[in-house]
Amino acid sequence: MNSKFSLNIFHKVLMTLLAVTLIPLCTLWLISDRAAQRELTDNVAQSLVLTMNTVVSGINAWDDTNMHAMNQASRLDDMISMKGERQVPLLKATGKAYEWSFLMFTIAPDGSNTARNDGAAPINYGDRSYFKAVMGGQPVGRQVAISKTTGKPALIVATPIRDINSALVGVLAMSMNLTDISKIVTDIRIGKTGRAILLDATNKVIAHGDSAKVLTALQDFTAHPALKVAGITDAPVVYTSEERKVIGFVRKLPQGWTVLIEQDYDEAFATMHKMESEARLLIAAAVALVIGVAIILGKALTRPINQLTAIAVQLSNGELQVNIPQTARGDEIGSLARAIERLGVSIQLAMDRLRKKV
Repeated sequence: MNSKFSLNIFHKVLMTLLAVTLIPLCTLWLISDRAAQRELTDNVAQSLVLTMNTVVSGINAWDDTNMHAMNQASRLDDMISMKGERQVPLLKATGKAYEWSFLMFTIAPDGSNTARNDGAAPINYGDRSYFKAVMGGQPVGRQVAISKTTGKPALIVATPIRDINSALVGVLAMSMNLTDISKIVTDIRIGKTGRAILLDATNKVIAHGDSAKVLTALQDFTAHPALKVAGITDAPVVYTSEERKVIGFVRKLPQGWTVLIEQDYDEAFATMHKMESEARLLIAAAVALVIGVAIILGKALTRPINQLTAIAVQLSNGELQVNIPQTARGDEIGSLARAIERLGVSIQLAMDRLRKKV
């Protein structure tokens, strides 16, 4: 035989206390949690943006210094002459002033090497992209490549040499070590996992804040997920990289390069995770407390009611000599006990009258 479950007083007290306690508590937690999430998200985003500004300012300042030196040198009469014997002293002096430069050279419009400051044999640069860019009318040509001089990644910057009539008579180029610009990127730290990445115009790595992520020189980062996320150049965005959740921000530079700032999501939002864990513990403690209080209150309510129920059963069975201990109480249970007591008296009187008639 199936017995239908019914709620007793204990269940109702428990549900009432849980509702009264947890509904406002959970509502308050949800409101405060959302506000905290918005504030923390804004702080994380602001941190990434400020870090980005620092990196970009350093890179642009370094690049402006190089371009200033190149533009000044390209306007000198000896440089405009496009005669090697007049250009070499200028190239040596300029290269010495900028210690990160290991080679300065000039290129004729046909791509032949006119002069260089290292004394090496001239070679043809007609196939170089930076030379083609300047000859094509661009004010600056840039290329990151493995230098044949040092065998290491280097940045080559080229600028036009124009005569007094603004006619293009040649190209001035400088090959530079990437040590200084790499230091600007690798010195950036956001917590333990935050780092910066600098890519060239073809998404090759110029510098990376985590050298362990760069497997080869000029590693291609075209497939990096951050470069495919919509809106990441406008504001920091959360995405998945290497099976981990990260938040990143991308900015395109005037040089055609790309700067990426990223940080592991768990670290960036560690404060929020801690708050959520503490809130869950608080709610669990509240539930345990409410259940404990409900048990105490439930027993306090059901014990006298069960006693009165048992007394009522005795009266119904004709056992009129019963002791009703709850009659002195001033609450509803006391009223019920006194009513049962009067009922017992009434039953006793009725039975006495019945016996007299019989």
